[in-house]
Amino acid sequence: MSVAVAATIAFGATGCEFLSPSRTQEIRQITDGVDVSTGTIDVRNALLISDSGKDARFVGTLVNTGNGDRTVTLEVDGDDQTVEVAGNSTTVLADDGEHDTVDFDDVSVKPGSLVKMYFSYDGAEGASATVPVLTSGQEQYQTLAPSPTPTSTPTSPSNSGSEPTGGASAPGTQSGSQTDSSEGDNGTN
Repeated sequence: MSVAVAATIAFGATGCEFLSPSRTQEIRQITDGVDVSTGTIDVRNALLISDSGKDARFVGTLVNTGNGDRTVTLEVDGDDQTVEVAGNSTTVLADDGEHDTVDFDDVSVKPGSLVKMYFSYDGAEGASATVPVLTSGQEQYQTLAPSPTPTSTPTSPSNSGSEPTGGASAPGTQSGSQTDSSEGDNGTN
């Protein structure tokens, strides 16, 4: 009988806990990025912004809890960039007009996917994290996408001093007076 009484008391004592879940058991990350630590460097809210999938900007915070300055290497898709982080300080990386940026050119990161990044510095083992690739479509990220790298486009030779005349014409037709730039060309190359 004492076992039955003990079971009833135990059930009654835990009944309140059973009906209301403990909030400390529900850990929620309220950021879009991920956190990772290596040695004295803590990486907070790490994510990539990319609209094209060919380049990306790292957005996050690097916290150096050590006394010495650190040169932190960030690597994604074989491309690595370095950031100097002073001892006992925080470096915010975002393009908001007051912070530095870290851009990765010529990487293959699909917006909406998760990408493996590696964080390291001399004297530490390094750590990898799977970070989200977001677009500038969300309001808080509109100014954070990397600017496309300018590429040179071939230009066609122009006839110096000549101006086309006449109105618009259908493709393959000529209107107005135009000069033939192939004078003297016998069709052989």
